[in-house]
Amino acid sequence: MAQYSNPFLAVINHESVCRPPVWMMRQAGRVLPRYRNLTKTHPFRTIMADAKLAAEVTLMPIDDMGMDAAILFSDILVIPEALGVKVEWTSEGPAFPQPLLTAEHPAAQLSFNPDHLTHVANTLDEIANQKTGDTPVIGFCGGPLTCLCYMLAGRDKSMQFTEVVRYLYTHREEALQLLEAITSASEHYVQLQAAHGIAAFQIFESFGGVISAELYAEMVLPFVRRITAAARQHGLPVIFFPKGFGTGIQMLSLQDCDYVSIDWQTPLVTARQLVDPALGLQGNMEPRLLFAPQAVIAQHLERYWQFFKENPNWIFNLGHGLHKDTPLENVRFVTEWFKQKQK
Repeated sequence: MAQYSNPFLAVINHESVCRPPVWMMRQAGRVLPRYRNLTKTHPFRTIMADAKLAAEVTLMPIDDMGMDAAILFSDILVIPEALGVKVEWTSEGPAFPQPLLTAEHPAAQLSFNPDHLTHVANTLDEIANQKTGDTPVIGFCGGPLTCLCYMLAGRDKSMQFTEVVRYLYTHREEALQLLEAITSASEHYVQLQAAHGIAAFQIFESFGGVISAELYAEMVLPFVRRITAAARQHGLPVIFFPKGFGTGIQMLSLQDCDYVSIDWQTPLVTARQLVDPALGLQGNMEPRLLFAPQAVIAQHLERYWQFFKENPNWIFNLGHGLHKDTPLENVRFVTEWFKQKQK
């Protein structure tokens, strides 16, 4: 007898289902009219810090989009903040007035304060109060390299982080000390979220492709494994999203995660050939496809359906986050399309 009625919980815990679970990165906010109305009177940082508001936004995609799982409304930069790096939340996104590249010994500037993460625990408790049914909540953190890039260089419009990559080669020991600090804080953060009811955990390595896969495997992947191990101590399945990792995904194993989230640059069929068969897959629809006519979207969904029939350990998602001006009716079209397959 199946243990889980929710398709996300079933698939990520290796039970068979008649359709793939559906959720989308950056589903909490951005696209939703209710969220946009909220931001007219409440800045992003205020919403994130207010447990009731953050819980409300976390659960909006369940009611407004028909998603099978909720993801905590927060930001990967709470870990840099908790380590003492100043982050300014502006209308254009986060800004870093004092990136650590300007410091002679960046790691010496850091001091982890777990009290800076209390608002996340409060939000998760409030989500438990507000949600109905068995809706799972996905917790998350930023990948070690992604946090390192932001902490050292702030926002990089090119998204190449050339100075950070150079730093990895020229200041290896200092970089490893920074990665150690990020990982230690992230381990604590995983355990905090686990203690407050999340059902799965995702590591967002958004800048996984700014260095070679070989260098990533050598310098960063051991730290990813520690975060995964911390989640598994609490029985949590782990999804790892190394955006831009390319064929490096063939290096991943059960030490690293339970599911690999595939970006839109890598064909899903190719990913399945490359990734260890012991690992499930998530992804990888191109987010901008959601601007296409629904007939075109349906053609792509049919291909995903065929993939799922041959690969049941797959979670539907995007290859990166939702764009803020994505038509809401097209997002709903996707969730309803899969639910119709269930009938």
